[in-house]
Amino acid sequence: MLFTRDDHKISIIGGLLLLGLTLSTGIAVYSAMRQQIESVLGIGLRVALQGKALLVENQIQKGMGDTRALALRPFLIQSMQELNAQPENKGASRDLERNVNSLLEAGFSAAVVYDAKGNKLSQIGHFSENIAQSIPLPEYHDTFLIWDKQFILRTQVDITDQEKHHIGRIVTETKLPQVTRRFSEIRSIGKTGEFILCAPPAIDTQAMACLISQIDGVKFTHLRYAREGGILPINLALNGTSGVIAVKDYRHIPVIEAYAPLHGIGLGMVLKLDQEELFNPVNDQLITIVLYLVGLIIAEILLLNWFVRKLIKSERESRDAKETAEQISIELSHKEIELRERLKEITCLYEIRRSIGSDLSVDKACQQIIAHLIPAMQYPEHASVIIELDGERISSMPSPQDMTHGLSSKISVNGRIRGQLSVFYPQDKPFLVLEEQKLIDAITSDLARWLERKQVDELLHERLKEITCLYEIRRGIGMESSIDNVCQNIFEHLIPAMQFPEIASAVIELNGWRFTIGKFDPEAGHRLQSKAKITHRKTSYWRTERDPACTCCSMIRVNGKVCGQIRVYYPADHPHMVVEEQKLVSAIASDLESWLERKRLEQALVFVAEEQAHTIGQELHDNLGQQIAAIGYQARALEKQIIAAGNISMATVAASIASQAQISVIHIKQLAQGLLPFEIEANGVIAALQALANRVATTYSISCVFSCKNNIIIHDDTLALNLYRIAQEAANNAIRHGKAQHITISLSSNEELLCLSISDDGSGFIETSGTSQTTSGMGIKIMQYRAKQLGAKLDFLPRSEGGTEVRLEMRMA
Repeated sequence: MLFTRDDHKISIIGGLLLLGLTLSTGIAVYSAMRQQIESVLGIGLRVALQGKALLVENQIQKGMGDTRALALRPFLIQSMQELNAQPENKGASRDLERNVNSLLEAGFSAAVVYDAKGNKLSQIGHFSENIAQSIPLPEYHDTFLIWDKQFILRTQVDITDQEKHHIGRIVTETKLPQVTRRFSEIRSIGKTGEFILCAPPAIDTQAMACLISQIDGVKFTHLRYAREGGILPINLALNGTSGVIAVKDYRHIPVIEAYAPLHGIGLGMVLKLDQEELFNPVNDQLITIVLYLVGLIIAEILLLNWFVRKLIKSERESRDAKETAEQISIELSHKEIELRERLKEITCLYEIRRSIGSDLSVDKACQQIIAHLIPAMQYPEHASVIIELDGERISSMPSPQDMTHGLSSKISVNGRIRGQLSVFYPQDKPFLVLEEQKLIDAITSDLARWLERKQVDELLHERLKEITCLYEIRRGIGMESSIDNVCQNIFEHLIPAMQFPEIASAVIELNGWRFTIGKFDPEAGHRLQSKAKITHRKTSYWRTERDPACTCCSMIRVNGKVCGQIRVYYPADHPHMVVEEQKLVSAIASDLESWLERKRLEQALVFVAEEQAHTIGQELHDNLGQQIAAIGYQARALEKQIIAAGNISMATVAASIASQAQISVIHIKQLAQGLLPFEIEANGVIAALQALANRVATTYSISCVFSCKNNIIIHDDTLALNLYRIAQEAANNAIRHGKAQHITISLSSNEELLCLSISDDGSGFIETSGTSQTTSGMGIKIMQYRAKQLGAKLDFLPRSEGGTEVRLEMRMA
């Protein structure tokens, strides 16, 4: 009955035909849309992956480059060399600690330095303990990318000296917040989107260490390098290829994957999205359309014409959807082109900032800018660049043909316009005005900052020379006692600190003497120095006005009186930094004034001590000794009177008083002889030292011997008196403070060196280390002042068998 009527047949056949036609059209549209969506998503995934890959690679290489730069720091190498040679060198240890502590400000989160034997020298910061979740970088030894709630780059670099000898290693950790943020930004891709970063498997295993970023967080896992039924896209990335593919992933779920290698660090990256999520909106819409079409087909069976109209409408909607998809694809293509242009600009800025170091000249820096700017323009083959700076012009072409169609940006350094950067196209090539103008402005801003930094570096270099000069001069004159040596030390460090040391000369006029250092003599191979007596020469600022070559001049005043001056000369045709160099010369003159004042005070102190000893000795000999002798004579007379009176006990007391007075007179004479060494004037220093040894042995009932090697004759009374006083003070210190029982005084000389030694077997100094002792008694200070007057070296040395040796060594004229 159903097929007996023609309308039913037509309705059924028409419905079946319409159903078949609708299903065929829907499947075709669905297939086309699926392909278009796959293509568009693949392009988007690939572009996103390329951006992430470039950022990850650049950030990791920058972190490794910063660590390698640390291993080349001269101060770090010098400190480690000193610690390898002297592990207990506290100065080098502090320098190393200060250098390592400064690494936190340089962007490192942790750093540790080991010496050549693997001993830890210094550490700053805390290293990540999550080393189990790390990816090794195969291109770099002992370098890992650690995941500890963020990316941390751990790098180890060997430190070598100038001869390439291994002296240690440095391990650093650098946090990579940009990489962490970009790696974790997966929500924008989709709920099932994943970002995978893997390292190649080890030789003896098929497992790859991988970090997987998902919508619920980042996890660390190991994936197999090969599997049944084919290889994963990450394997293709590790093999050095890139692309987009539809495949089943490690979960055996169909996905769309974009993969790319990181050539610089040997890793592979994958960005993927499940196909199910990708086509869910289409599938949901498809189900709706199918249900709708079924309803339409049922309705068409009842009303074929109405069904045909709905079918036409459905076809039109499908066509519109396809056109919309194509339009989206075109827009994405335009976006891809724009992204490539922006990538060129970012790469240009990065390369320019990386290549223009402070060691480059301005001309080479401008050439580097031109070399990287032209490829970043829209039409690099037609672009020409001109940089005008301080009246100089640097161009990419010998003679630009058309200079009217271009963009330019001013170069402002410290608020002053010093030039401009211009880019030119032919008239028929349009500019991307907004984007390319921003790029040119950014480059001129970088160039201006580079010029400012270069100026600061040059000024810092000059100030460092001056500070080093002052430090070396102050360190040197603190150990010198001769004005000749002090002036020579000043010349050695002052001339190299000047702006033009090769043409500079200097003069020091002091206390009637002129010390001069001339220009460098190529034939002699050194600078010519001289010392001459000043005759009728006025030392004041009028010489600076009279002699135009005198660049800097500073008076030398001691105790408020001008006693000399320092002058520095340049040829009249050379510029000079008057203010800075005048300050340096004034500071050196001030240091020389302090040294002269200190030397005057030391001489005054020794003179006062000598005068005081002379006065006390004379008082003991002339007054107190005579009075006690008179008391002794009176006690003897009293003894005789008491004996005559028959009082024997009182006579014994009187005799005891007379004996003690006589002994006191002997002791006073010995003290007076020590304070007034008449033996030096009468018989010379040898006899005086012998008498000193005998007197010490007699007075204190100890062993004190004097020995003299070679036949030594000293005619200088000042030298003889200072030698005697140093030996006397050393012997007294050994007895009073060291409780010595055996003292040996020896005097020896050879052709050039005179040596005085006082050794004992006492308890020694409480703190003695090498040639510097920490005892601050006035007697020892006077000994040191006397040694400085003689230009001698005074040491306090511990003896291996116990006790102390006081050794004075001086060169004989």
